[in-house]
Amino acid sequence: MTTRKAYQTLEDRGNPEEIESKGPFLCNRPKAWLGEGYYFWDSFINNAHWWGKEGACYVRGYIICESSYELNEKCFDLHDNPQHMSYFENVIRLMTKQRLYQKDKTTVARIIEFVKQNTSFSEAYEAIRVNGTNSVALKSHFSSKIPFKSGKNYQYLDISPAIQICFFNKSSLNRKDFKIVYPPEYSEEYVV
Repeated sequence: MTTRKAYQTLEDRGNPEEIESKGPFLCNRPKAWLGEGYYFWDSFINNAHWWGKEGACYVRGYIICESSYELNEKCFDLHDNPQHMSYFENVIRLMTKQRLYQKDKTTVARIIEFVKQNTSFSEAYEAIRVNGTNSVALKSHFSSKIPFKSGKNYQYLDISPAIQICFFNKSSLNRKDFKIVYPPEYSEEYVV
């Protein structure tokens, strides 16, 4: 078990007290990558800034809140767990046999929903963790991709990968604390 930091990016609506008292906030958009849940950027605050400026493009600015959680066996980890990746691949095979999967059309969220509906997944897991490969464009100011070979930008090391974690409940994986860390004027540590 490892304790990690995670960051939720929200639109700045001028309500920092409400955000800290009621957060984190549920994402239930129909096209959410991992289905309904509480979305955070794992470990790297740089990705939370990217989401606020370029991903979601919040016109009124954005707020970043920090939490901590315990990365443990209750996390379905499609970033760093080979057994979970293999399981996911087997689900795709099963869905293909049942004609429920079409390459380049069926989304990760749809596969996860299938697993939730047809297995005891929701009893075994409290969160899903993934690396959104190529989420941050190479030319972005927020990109942390370093090419292995000059001129071959498609082969790189990403030192701040866009790892997302979707908690199914506010307290999943012993997630705790929820404090604003950006912008500084909303932070507890801000001194005038």
